[in-house]
Amino acid sequence: MAKQDRDDGSDHANLAMVGLQVAVGVGVGYGVGYWLGHKYGWGNKGEIIGSMIGLAGGLYLLIKEAIRINKD
Repeated sequence: MAKQDRDDGSDHANLAMVGLQVAVGVGVGYGVGYWLGHKYGWGNKGEIIGSMIGLAGGLYLLIKEAIRINKD
């Protein structure tokens, strides 16, 4: 399929999906950090660290997808 024939809506849908993955990653990281923080008595440090790890993972997926789209 030629590049001109392809619908650009699929690229936007892929980026929206990656945005959702970033949000889910932060949410899951927060939840795991919350659980670890209360289990080991870290206070709110667990939530912050977990959220940052989830954000880093989500941004990695975002950059990877953007590079793939730019290559096409």
